[in-house]
Amino acid sequence: MLKIGEFSQLGHVSIRMLRHYDEIGLLQPQKIDQASSYRYYSVRQLEQLHRILLLKELTFSLQEIKELLTASQEVLAARLIEKEQEIKEEMTKAQLRIETIHRTIQRMNHPVSYEVKLCAIPSFPAICIRKVITSFYHEGKFWQEFYDEMAKQELLIFSEELGTATIFYDQEYKEQDVDLELVWRTSKLAPVAAPLESRMIPEIPLAASMLVKGNYHQLASAYREFAYWLDQHPEYQMIKITRQVCHIGPDETDDPEEYLTELQIPLMRLDSHTV
Repeated sequence: MLKIGEFSQLGHVSIRMLRHYDEIGLLQPQKIDQASSYRYYSVRQLEQLHRILLLKELTFSLQEIKELLTASQEVLAARLIEKEQEIKEEMTKAQLRIETIHRTIQRMNHPVSYEVKLCAIPSFPAICIRKVITSFYHEGKFWQEFYDEMAKQELLIFSEELGTATIFYDQEYKEQDVDLELVWRTSKLAPVAAPLESRMIPEIPLAASMLVKGNYHQLASAYREFAYWLDQHPEYQMIKITRQVCHIGPDETDDPEEYLTELQIPLMRLDSHTV
């Protein structure tokens, strides 16, 4: 048996923390001397302490750890796999934050402006798929599902790629449950099976077009630039639904700074009934 101080030294955990674990029922002493109130731990409890510290390091809450200590090996393995995915997602978000810092510094040193051009967007045939995805971070995964489904239906063999686009249907910016449609432009309508749809994408009689070169994270700056343009041109009103057309993307280059994306934002003149 080990006194609490000895157990603390061997387990690399403070006495205060061991007492806290005892209070919440996470790791209780093997024995408490009734006369002296000394806490004693068995050597075998070091293994349990090691597991607690490991799970804590993996960002499990103390309540989760308490449940996992008595869980089966299968349940523990499943939770570890789930935690691995959570950590990967957090790493992705952290990397995006780092990139945002770099881009912000770059924009401060080299300000970028985006030209707004007015144009009409004609109707065109396309193969589409529409879905509510978890968040914007999952759009890439949705595109892969789209490509896999088209390959499954052997559409990549006879359809000519004339460009791709993403159409956003939400009437506001949403971080979760994003309603969007992926568009694969074709030369003519082609027979497809669900969940794909072959249809004519409607024309936009009047749209603000902006070309954005570089990483997709610059799109937010381009939208802000458009907001300033709209403020300076009160004769126009923005209309949903917005399109993002990929001219150069991940399929054409491995360098995100070479991406070329066109924003197409439908407009209406306030002195006209034309939409």
